[in-house]
Amino acid sequence: MQRTAWAVVFLVAAGMAAVRWMPFPEESLARLPSAVVLADRHGEPLRVKLATGGFDCRPGYVPDPDHWITKAIVAAEDRRFWSHPGVDAVAMIRAAVQNLAGGRRVSGASTISTQVIRLMEPRPRTVATKAIEAFRALQLERRLEKREILAQYLDRAPFGGNLVGVEAAARRYFGKGAGHLSLAEAALLAGVPQAPSRLRPDRRPTAAKKRQAYVLDRMEACGSITADERAEALAQTLQVRPVPYPFRAPHFCDWVGVPARAAADATVRTTLDGDLQRAAEEVLRRHAAASAAAGGAVVLLEVRTGAVRALAGSPDYFNARRAGQVNGATARRAAGSTLKPFAYALAIDRGLVTPATVIPDVPTRFRDLDPRNFSLDYRGLVSVRDALVLSLNLPAIEIEKRVGQERFHAVLRSLGLGTIDRSPEHYGLGLVLGNAEVRLLDLANAYACLARGGGWAPARFVESAPWPATQPIFSPEACWLVSDMLAGEERTMDTTGHAADVRLPPMAWKTGTSAGLRDAWTVAWNPEYVIGVWVGNPDGSSAEGLVGREAATPVAWDLFRRLYPGNVGPWFARPAGIEKRALCATSGCAPGSHCRHRIEDWAIARISRHEVCPVHRAGPEDVWPAPVASFLARRAAPQPEGPAESVRILAPARDSIFRWLPDLDLPAQRLAFTGASDRPGELLYWFVNDRPVGRSRPGEPLFWPLERGRHQIVCSTDRGLGDHIQIAVE
Repeated sequence: MQRTAWAVVFLVAAGMAAVRWMPFPEESLARLPSAVVLADRHGEPLRVKLATGGFDCRPGYVPDPDHWITKAIVAAEDRRFWSHPGVDAVAMIRAAVQNLAGGRRVSGASTISTQVIRLMEPRPRTVATKAIEAFRALQLERRLEKREILAQYLDRAPFGGNLVGVEAAARRYFGKGAGHLSLAEAALLAGVPQAPSRLRPDRRPTAAKKRQAYVLDRMEACGSITADERAEALAQTLQVRPVPYPFRAPHFCDWVGVPARAAADATVRTTLDGDLQRAAEEVLRRHAAASAAAGGAVVLLEVRTGAVRALAGSPDYFNARRAGQVNGATARRAAGSTLKPFAYALAIDRGLVTPATVIPDVPTRFRDLDPRNFSLDYRGLVSVRDALVLSLNLPAIEIEKRVGQERFHAVLRSLGLGTIDRSPEHYGLGLVLGNAEVRLLDLANAYACLARGGGWAPARFVESAPWPATQPIFSPEACWLVSDMLAGEERTMDTTGHAADVRLPPMAWKTGTSAGLRDAWTVAWNPEYVIGVWVGNPDGSSAEGLVGREAATPVAWDLFRRLYPGNVGPWFARPAGIEKRALCATSGCAPGSHCRHRIEDWAIARISRHEVCPVHRAGPEDVWPAPVASFLARRAAPQPEGPAESVRILAPARDSIFRWLPDLDLPAQRLAFTGASDRPGELLYWFVNDRPVGRSRPGEPLFWPLERGRHQIVCSTDRGLGDHIQIAVE
């Protein structure tokens, strides 16, 4: 007897030592026939790539004791799962008694732990196999917690057809995640693994329903549900139809790609936001229906993280007639005027200009370039602010010349515009006008550098990917000045022509139109988001109306309104390095002793140059460089075309925007009105919003104190001839 006791003790000790010290097949535990799922940032599937053999296995469901599927599986498969050590002694004794009494196998004693071993390493069904599975189950319990073991089972259990694991089954049969199954749905699925082919609910609904009733009985017996809950679930009619595999955000998924090897849970959480993606697709599709162009694309980036939250490459991916599968967000297209803000930011950062600096806008021909403004007219002189807002070409070239074309080219490359892959000499001065090709995705990410205060980082597509370090390109001050110049309700009204469309969340935007009306662009931004829009034909052909502010801007505005339904959004805080400076109202430079009219505007402390006004060095009369003076003289001369041209407004420039500063003395904030007539010395009468404000002679300025708002300025004569323009004062 004593020997027997010692033998039992020895065997138990040896068994415990073996459980603890014998190797465990860890590699089998980690191996699953995993499909790869591209999901949005919240886990909703976008695209599924089946595993080798065509299996649909989506591991990653984390069992929750409060979920119905967890309660149903435990009740149906292993009611004492939470308490036994891997094998259930009570169930083993019961099974032995029942099998001996019946003379055949009546019931088994498998636990969820032993079933995990069986699914990990399938073996012939023998008594030895049972012993191995029990031993491995004891080892498994030492390595994993109960929830982890249950997760292993739920990831491996067969659910009929090519479905492996409860998450894939829940998605395919009911179109929802396992954690969102109802009691009736969970009980139906929990019964399938016992005989997946015989109990498959979409093909064997009667057998599956009978097994569901058994599972509900077990759940009531375990105290997981009440009798009323059981009856209600059993009475519920379930429509089980295989849900089609997801095919959402197709251009985004094609661009990101489905990796051959994914994380342990085989789900790649992308940066895409499902709600924002649907909004982008809907807005693009609605505007495309009224567009003359066949294609269009939208990219929405989050500024802080660089994450791509929405990407629609065409209005309809499946429209072959309109080449819907061409991804307009990643296609190389002529940039138009979208590169100009980066040249201005570079010039501001180098202290070369401020928003009020006056630069020439006169016809100039270069050796290999004959640039003209989009409006086909010239203003003679224009502030940096107006030149950027009005997207004038000659002033942009002047800015590019001042910063250096090679330096500008290098900055564009640093902003991730990798499609600008030729030498600076290849593009020449036309680079700032957009003679290079860019991708909408890269362009939107370059503008994110402005919205981020000057730091550039690559765009992110995978939510779990680490945030890359930002590379400083511009100063926060230069970024703020560019954003400030390209924002404002006055610009909105100029674009739409309708006051009803003016209300927008605070935002800045820049439009672009490529040569030949082939591409229309708009990029809009605030501190939180950048929205890039391209509209055009996938084959690169031109179309009437392909102008940035007409074709692309409304799409960007609609999306911004979706982001901020109350038109209330964040705006950039003014950096500490921004200061106000007194300037000559004529030249935008530091006022000298002969400058009679002064204004104030923004500058960067210790960076912006403080050059004394060169226009009034010799006296109060304006003395411009020869090309500018010659152009102004020609424009002021009588025009031969007819009497309608005999009276014209020379200054201010049409559609100009000025700034009114409340803390500056009123006399310093005056605007010069200058007109031209075919009759020297003729009296010119000036009106602002139909209100007379004074008289002057041709070529002589009349100074008008600034008033905030939009204004119509009229210049007329006693002969009934006249001219009119519009300006805005912010």
